[in-house]
Amino acid sequence: MLQNYFKIAWRNLVRSKTYSILILVGLSCGLTSAIILGLYVNDELSFDRHHQNADHIYRLNLDIKWADNEYKMAMAATPFGPTLQREYPEIKNTLRIKPGEAIFRNGENAINVKEMIYADSSLFEFFDYDFIEGDAKTALNGINNLVLTEKLAIVLFGKTAGLIGKTVLVKDNIPFTVTGVIQDLPGNHHLKFDVILPYFNNTINQVGADNWGNFNTLTYIMLDNAATASKLQGKMLAFYKKYIAKSVGDEGNQKVSFKITFQPLSEMHLKSSHLLGEENGSSMRFVYTISLIGFFILLIAIVNYINLATARATGRAREIGVRKAVGSQRFQLIGQFLAESMLMSFLAMSASVVLLYLLLPFFNTVAEKTLHFDLFSPKTIGLFIAFTLFTGLVSGLYPAFILSNYNPAVVLKGAAASKTQGALLRKSLVVMQFSISMFMIIGTIVVYQQLQYMSSKELGFNQQQVINIPLSAPSAQLSSNVLKSTLMQNPLIRDISLTDGNIGGELNNKSTFSFYSKGKEVPVSTEYFNVDAGFLNVLQMRVREGRNFSNELDNDSSDAVLVNQAMLKRLGWKSINDGLIEVNIRKVPITGVINDFHLRSMHNQIEPLVIVFKKAGADQMFIKVPQQNIQATIGYIKSVFTKINPNQPFEYSFLDQAFAKQYKSDEQRGILFLTFSGIAILIACIGLFGLATFTAQQRIKEIGVRKVLGASVISVVALLSVDFLKLVGIAIIVAAPIGWYVMRIWLQSFAYKIELEWWVFAAAGLMSILIALATVSFQSIKAALMNPVKSLRTD
Repeated sequence: MLQNYFKIAWRNLVRSKTYSILILVGLSCGLTSAIILGLYVNDELSFDRHHQNADHIYRLNLDIKWADNEYKMAMAATPFGPTLQREYPEIKNTLRIKPGEAIFRNGENAINVKEMIYADSSLFEFFDYDFIEGDAKTALNGINNLVLTEKLAIVLFGKTAGLIGKTVLVKDNIPFTVTGVIQDLPGNHHLKFDVILPYFNNTINQVGADNWGNFNTLTYIMLDNAATASKLQGKMLAFYKKYIAKSVGDEGNQKVSFKITFQPLSEMHLKSSHLLGEENGSSMRFVYTISLIGFFILLIAIVNYINLATARATGRAREIGVRKAVGSQRFQLIGQFLAESMLMSFLAMSASVVLLYLLLPFFNTVAEKTLHFDLFSPKTIGLFIAFTLFTGLVSGLYPAFILSNYNPAVVLKGAAASKTQGALLRKSLVVMQFSISMFMIIGTIVVYQQLQYMSSKELGFNQQQVINIPLSAPSAQLSSNVLKSTLMQNPLIRDISLTDGNIGGELNNKSTFSFYSKGKEVPVSTEYFNVDAGFLNVLQMRVREGRNFSNELDNDSSDAVLVNQAMLKRLGWKSINDGLIEVNIRKVPITGVINDFHLRSMHNQIEPLVIVFKKAGADQMFIKVPQQNIQATIGYIKSVFTKINPNQPFEYSFLDQAFAKQYKSDEQRGILFLTFSGIAILIACIGLFGLATFTAQQRIKEIGVRKVLGASVISVVALLSVDFLKLVGIAIIVAAPIGWYVMRIWLQSFAYKIELEWWVFAAAGLMSILIALATVSFQSIKAALMNPVKSLRTD
């Protein structure tokens, strides 16, 4: 019987080629999109699940809030971990990790490693890494030990084996011994690094063992379970008052909220994008969004099948009547129609497998993922079978019950048994399809607007034509003034600044500065960096009050400090004359106030900032160059740099590229949203096209009569289109408020954002109408132009 069902189903699909192609294209696109997005979501949710102690690992996060400013960060100070473990026995172990950057050299092979970490030896007790060589228990025990990933091992040594005991020179020829080589990190690990150095090596990592105000270290703790974490959370207020309050200026004189929270490892990738030090994390909100888009796309494809199957009901009414008249039972007819939907689902899934192999590499490139699937693995086969059965059942169940319920006595007399049957459902499903489509159009417009706003908004300085050169080696830092003076001899170079400020990066130094006003000390935990006198000139910043740094004034060499407007607001000062700041154990006046500017992306508010004058020892150089002869200028800079700093490879980037990089993940998400929104709209149009086709076929004789009686082509097209446009109008009314609410919530993740304006919804509604009209009008015009003689010939 089953064989007969599928044989008849195949004949029906072949006979109705237009119907079959529309359904097959819609279902295969829907299944492919849903599977790809399912793989993406599964990868996002799998982060850090592979570690043996995953359920016991928590990271210490800080939320520091004053009246006008707030810091949320994944960074803590050096003494947090050891002190917590000493105070609270429920903490089984602690781990500190500090990101860094350094030159690594083996003979002639040298590389500036930008993804480097300093870590406690407990790193391998927390996280599981596959050692190619070495012992996890002893790899970081010595202060001059290091562990390479296979990627960096190949760069430095050209191999991954036989490296234990080899020497690598770090920074300026500081020897480190290779004590381990691990496999490259999996893509679903929240930490990214190419090499590990010991946390306590004061030669290259000056951490400040007793400094509670310098937040630059990721701190992890190991606990029994979430209940223990919750109880420990309640003890943090006392810990804060005992060890930290004084360092952040909370001594009862001002309102400071300092929260210490413990974030589970499973949440670090998806719930940390708002934290300083973890801006590159993903978002649970985006995972929900992608999941909904995948569900909606598959739902629209299934709706197409239901709509077209019920629309074809009139054409199959006599077939059903004959079957019932010769003895077919209802369950047999249901089985027949389910066989058709299962066959179509199987064909669509087969086409989806081909599309997956073709499209997954492109998707991985756009999303920067390494998604893959093994078609012949039992798990994949099981999932594909489940997907096929689910899609086939959901698609075919309602049409099967509707079509099998026809009265044979009625349909065999030639009555139009199903002109109204299922009509309400079809209209409801069309409204649903285009509600989803309009919602996605609204989302696409808003996402595009926000991305454009972020990329074009004034940053408070001019980042154009500014080259950033890292000075990673200590010798390069010491010779930075020589490099600067030599480069300035070239007339193509307009200005140069030396700094250790991470402009456009993830995190600067954070420390506590003491301000004094009216005899009262106000410690402020703030971001800070050091610059020379050329900094404001290179970035074309304005001084609002006071003056810029000067090389001509002796006092500036040790006492000069600039602050931004946000700092004055934080202090409650109207002018720099309202108080003093402590620098180098001296209370000195603030030199000047500069305009607020963005250190990082628009996700983050502009925070208080201290800029300290320092003539030498910087780790970055900013060079302002003209638009003309850029390549020649870069060539000159490289030749001078290489001559003065032979121990460091020459690298450079443009400052505007650093800011653009911060929006890369937003742009990726925008591309994904746009792409799959377009697929959803395309599938909805396929369904609408099919409905328009069958509607025109059902009304072909009516159209013929109207034309004989003098109806124009335009009036016939309007007649066939107006019913669909009414449904689209209802969809616009449904989708607009939902789109406004959802996009308003999405925009809240940005500190600086666009306003939702009425024209966005008007434009989305107009686009929905035009899309529907373009889809329907093709069949409407075709039907209106048909010769009425042919359509009326049989009557």
